[in-house]
Amino acid sequence: MAKLVFEGTDCVIYAEDLDPQLLQDLLDCGAPGQAADESVAYVKRNHDVTGDVGQCKAYLKGYGAWDDSELSDHEENLSRLVWLTGCDLRETGEEGEMPAAYFSAY
Repeated sequence: MAKLVFEGTDCVIYAEDLDPQLLQDLLDCGAPGQAADESVAYVKRNHDVTGDVGQCKAYLKGYGAWDDSELSDHEENLSRLVWLTGCDLRETGEEGEMPAAYFSAY
């Protein structure tokens, strides 16, 4: 089982550091035209996804898309971070950059 960890003041997830199957599963989460919920649930069932409660909340708070009550559910926050990671990896890979997802707790 591959591991995906969201922690640290700055969290950078590089595609090249991921298990190949986890990378593919994350890319599926960010694929246009697909239901992300099913892909995210698949990642969480088949890979070890963890993160610091406070830092995960801080990463997401910076997006301004969820209020404090929505951010109080850590499992939902992990799901949101899996989805965002998949989107970021897909988007940065299309631009010719080294595919990576970056989150900051500032």
